[in-house]
Amino acid sequence: MKIKQEKNSSLAVSIYVLAMRKQIEEELESKYSKRIDYLIGANNELARELEKAEIQCKKMAEIADNTVLKPTKVYSDGRGGLYSQ
Repeated sequence: MKIKQEKNSSLAVSIYVLAMRKQIEEELESKYSKRIDYLIGANNELARELEKAEIQCKKMAEIADNTVLKPTKVYSDGRGGLYSQ
């Protein structure tokens, strides 16, 4: 009878350990999967912002390339100030 109780006891401990291990794995997976999802979302948002900034930079470069600067003459007003005509 005592041998049967020992077998049942060790079986119960094994089942308990497996259940605890599974619970811990689920908690960790839940915790880290939420963190990973958050980081992926933040990364995607930054990628979109970077694409917008690159497009804006290209537009500004095109504007700068197409802008022709007109030479202007700068005159002194005699009091330390400058003006152009």
